[in-house]
Amino acid sequence: MTKGYLIIGWIMAMQTAFLFLIGITAGEFPYFALNPMSLTVLSFCMHYLYPQFKDKDERMKMIREKGIFYSYFAILTFFIILMSTLGLGVIELTAMNLMYVITSLTIMTVFISMVIMAKIY
Repeated sequence: MTKGYLIIGWIMAMQTAFLFLIGITAGEFPYFALNPMSLTVLSFCMHYLYPQFKDKDERMKMIREKGIFYSYFAILTFFIILMSTLGLGVIELTAMNLMYVITSLTIMTVFISMVIMAKIY
């Protein structure tokens, strides 16, 4: 099963690289490529986490709980930074591009924090 996550991760990584290449050659930042990038991170994180998560034990529950706990504060920080920079006019984003950024940051933050918690515990 872990090889499946790894294969999907590499396929998504190639797709993400292609989407970034297309967006950059078009002359603007490819916000639409952020979601496939976050799914790439999700696949690689699940490749690492699957051996810990297949056993439904206390360690797995602790990794999930602590990962979500720390992700909450990181995501809250991201929101504060985004709201401040948008409110001050430092950056200009459309609603759709903002949703791409928020969605990708949320997915990546949750799964990377779980990987960090799995390495610590």
